[in-house]
Amino acid sequence: MKDTIFNTIAAAVVFALFPSEASAHGSGNDVNLHINPRWSECSFQLDPSLTQQAWHQFAKEAGMVSYFRSLTDAKPMGVGHYEFSILQWQTAFDDRKDAWNDTFVHPDSVHWLKESARLGFPGLTFRTGITDNIDVAAFVTKSPGANYGFWGGQVQYNIVNNVENDWAISSRLGFNSLYGPEDFNFTVYGLDLLASKEFAVYSDWITVSPYAGTSIYLASAHEITSKVTLSDENVAGVQGTIGAVAQISFAKLAVEYNAAVVNTLSFKIGIGF
Repeated sequence: MKDTIFNTIAAAVVFALFPSEASAHGSGNDVNLHINPRWSECSFQLDPSLTQQAWHQFAKEAGMVSYFRSLTDAKPMGVGHYEFSILQWQTAFDDRKDAWNDTFVHPDSVHWLKESARLGFPGLTFRTGITDNIDVAAFVTKSPGANYGFWGGQVQYNIVNNVENDWAISSRLGFNSLYGPEDFNFTVYGLDLLASKEFAVYSDWITVSPYAGTSIYLASAHEITSKVTLSDENVAGVQGTIGAVAQISFAKLAVEYNAAVVNTLSFKIGIGF
């Protein structure tokens, strides 16, 4: 049973962080892509045909694509403890819609934004315990060959930490902000509430902590180009979360699923001390 849990989580994380290239860009889609060979990968650039309705939909869905997910349980880290992690978020949305087609440019006419049903969104995080019930985290990512990346931060406050029964409740406040594109600014703010319970699989050396929670978010999009005249979009939404963290000595593996206007599957590999 212990080997099955470990192998299943490890295989899922490796598959997500190092996906197969079997699905190439392009799938016979009849949508006309906007082309700009300035970048070697799909990049943010607003097209003059972008409408207010599509701009609103983009803000609503991109808020979930770029939402800061730390893939952690509700238990506090403790003063002086820290963790470095590699994350991979994969979100399903329709890149044929104007909301995405009119906000992106592509190196050529067959180079689609997504290689499969979900868009991969890798990144690096650092977390540390500040007090007995406060943890902080930082996140950064850059799309290689493209003109954009994201950076963000998060504070987690532990509300309940029942050491005797190994369960906890925490709240989190975080944000992720876009950097790089010349045409617009985009930031996502989130407030999470989650609960978790830790189970010892092999003494204290291997533990698994399932968790569940809910979030509210605000995605804020502001265009700064003369190519379009669009009002700011400030779109609120909610999401539900389930996940699990496996601790194997100083290594951490995690998987999380988020249900919202677009759904996301996330994975993490990290080391913590």
